[in-house]
Amino acid sequence: MTPPFLITALRNFRKYPGYAFLNLAGLAVGLAASFILLLYAYRELTFDRQFPGGERVYRIATDFYRMGGFAKSQQQLLDYLPHECPDIEQSTRFERGFQETPVKIGNTVYQEPQYLFIDTNFFEIFPHRFLEGSPDQVLRSPDEVVLSGRLARKYFGEKSAVGQTVAIGKERKNYTISGVVEEMDKTHLAAAMWLPLEPPQEEKQSWTNVSLYNYVRLKKQGSREDLEKGLQAVLENYAWPASQTEESYSQWAASNQAVQFFVQPLRDIYLHSEYKFEVSPGGNLTQVYALGLIGLFIILIAGVNYINLTTARTSIRAKEVGVKKTLGAPRRALVRQFIGESIVNSLAALVLAFFLAHTLTAVFSGSSWTPLLTDAFSNGPYLGALLLFTLAVGLLSGLYPAFYLTRFRPVDILKGKMALGGNKALRGGLVVGQFTIAIGLIASSLIVFQQLKYMQEKDKGFELEGVLVIENASKLGGQAEAFRQELEQQSQVERTAFSGRIPTDGSVWMYTYQTPEMAEALTIQTFPADADVIPALGMKILEGRNFSRDIASDSSSAIINEAAVRALGLDDPLGAEINKGQRVVGVVHDFNFQSLKHQVEPVVMTYTPSGSRLALKLRGRDMAGFLAVLQDTWRRFSPDEPLRYFFLDDNFAQLAAGERTLSRAIAAFTLLALLVACLGLFGLAAFTAEQRTKEIGIRKILGASVPNLVGLLSKDFLKLVALALFIALPLAWYAMHRWLQNFAYRISIEWWVLGLAAILALLVAFLTVSVQSMRVAMGNPAKALRSE
Repeated sequence: MTPPFLITALRNFRKYPGYAFLNLAGLAVGLAASFILLLYAYRELTFDRQFPGGERVYRIATDFYRMGGFAKSQQQLLDYLPHECPDIEQSTRFERGFQETPVKIGNTVYQEPQYLFIDTNFFEIFPHRFLEGSPDQVLRSPDEVVLSGRLARKYFGEKSAVGQTVAIGKERKNYTISGVVEEMDKTHLAAAMWLPLEPPQEEKQSWTNVSLYNYVRLKKQGSREDLEKGLQAVLENYAWPASQTEESYSQWAASNQAVQFFVQPLRDIYLHSEYKFEVSPGGNLTQVYALGLIGLFIILIAGVNYINLTTARTSIRAKEVGVKKTLGAPRRALVRQFIGESIVNSLAALVLAFFLAHTLTAVFSGSSWTPLLTDAFSNGPYLGALLLFTLAVGLLSGLYPAFYLTRFRPVDILKGKMALGGNKALRGGLVVGQFTIAIGLIASSLIVFQQLKYMQEKDKGFELEGVLVIENASKLGGQAEAFRQELEQQSQVERTAFSGRIPTDGSVWMYTYQTPEMAEALTIQTFPADADVIPALGMKILEGRNFSRDIASDSSSAIINEAAVRALGLDDPLGAEINKGQRVVGVVHDFNFQSLKHQVEPVVMTYTPSGSRLALKLRGRDMAGFLAVLQDTWRRFSPDEPLRYFFLDDNFAQLAAGERTLSRAIAAFTLLALLVACLGLFGLAAFTAEQRTKEIGIRKILGASVPNLVGLLSKDFLKLVALALFIALPLAWYAMHRWLQNFAYRISIEWWVLGLAAILALLVAFLTVSVQSMRVAMGNPAKALRSE
């Protein structure tokens, strides 16, 4: 038997389809948007939580010479640490592959970017689900490999992979597959291939050589403080004596030469670690919080909107309640009816929201959102929370008519002797709340866009456009110069330059420098470069000269940037000695090695006629043609090594990828939030206009013009939006001011940006309300007054 409230809900939907659509659409769009955003935040915040005992797993990071910290630490560290910290239950070491490696299956060669070299107990600390083989039987010999299920299917189809042989690396070393595991994506340790870690090498056992990632799992009674004490003991008992310094331990620990250890909980690494040589790119905590908050704001707007529209139509249902009470309907039945109707409508909106979110899976197929959307419907706790919220919205929106209308006597309801306007202040407050959020998002979106534009246009200190960088030029060996000369014959190549590193490439190359006047050495970014790098990258020489191949002493000379002049305290930099036998021959304008989130660092350029990077300054438009020539030339010089290159402007843009994603997401979901708020405003305006139809008819007969009537019907709503402006703009200014502190180079928030947000909000609100106001104001007054 169909519940009576369901029949009534369907009847009301047919009777008032416009209002029903606005109500359902507003809630469904809001739920769909917040569904995606909040699930994204949940996913990012729960990285690395799938490993049993993960709350007791820590990574040991290192710093020395005040270089800023490394995610890696010394390969010998875990030989000593368990003796100093008995609470360590298990420890493991691994290394990651830093570039694609060839994998040969038969006559087919694949390039695989994600692989780790691991200790045999890696899968004990970081358990994976084995599809073939078992964790205690894999990687027991140096010629075994474990593959992910994805790679196993890619290489062998549905056949068993265990026992098959693959050739890996440039040397084409044969490995036997001993296991296949299910690939994990919600971890900073994501990989698709696991190879045995080579035994420790004696020559690498220096305390200033960080070569491996070291992780430990503590016993249940162990603590982070115990681990830190153990690391302190390692410093005192092993690292300090190995430095062979005459300083006391306290003097050594306070100097630039000291080794430092940092303990990082496994579950904090993905969002809270920005050390050099991270295992994989981390998440963006600011972006997670921002998008999560937007998701909360949108779901609040949608919920408030639904409650507002439902309660606003209370008076229309008054006579229905009066008639039913006259016919003997008990109050309890009427309460159930109103609450049941409202919950049914909200659940219908939830179903529609799931459909919208599922549709986005197809729209974003292949994008970074895909794992998020495909996991959505298997996340039980999250779906349960969303269902509870939807039920709560339905319950709250049904409570007012259920208990307010049913408390009156039938005769009072039918004679109209009851006040139904008491909730006007509540509805106004809800509209203010909605638009406060929407206006705040508009202002924030404009400021984020401005900051990104500023980052794109700010002088980086070198030219980005038209620079192609070959990042594995070192593979050419002795043929590098011949390769370079052949490329210089191409009309598109304006200049070439060898260097050990290039701005934005993420490499780390640091040395200590000390002038005769300095008491202690300073660690500074070092940039090995030949004489063509400065002109190829368009750097500006402010003092002195460039390197020269014809000056033999330039092999020990240096060119420094302005930041290095300040850091080294040089009043007259030209000719200054910055290390024994190393003198400055030139000063260049400051340039950014990293994104504009960071201050320009001191940089020392040293002369090196060859290098692992080959930069090509290009001209002309036929890039496709040139790239084909480049690939062909590379294959002739290095047939077994794939060419790896990037464009400098693309690499620099990638440094701000998180901010661009944030900007697009804020813009898109700001529009959705504004749409939902406007749907609610449109519905309220329609309801208000309908209630005032007779009043408008009388005013028209008395001579009121259409513009006057539109203004009359719009002003109350615009007052609410204006109040929202006064609340939202200061809050938006404060929030974005805090966000901008993440950037070393940032804009100032100007008044016109907030003014533009205010104008946009008022304009959108006015257009939304005026559509309904115009319809009523242009109606026939005789028709409006016919019942009188």
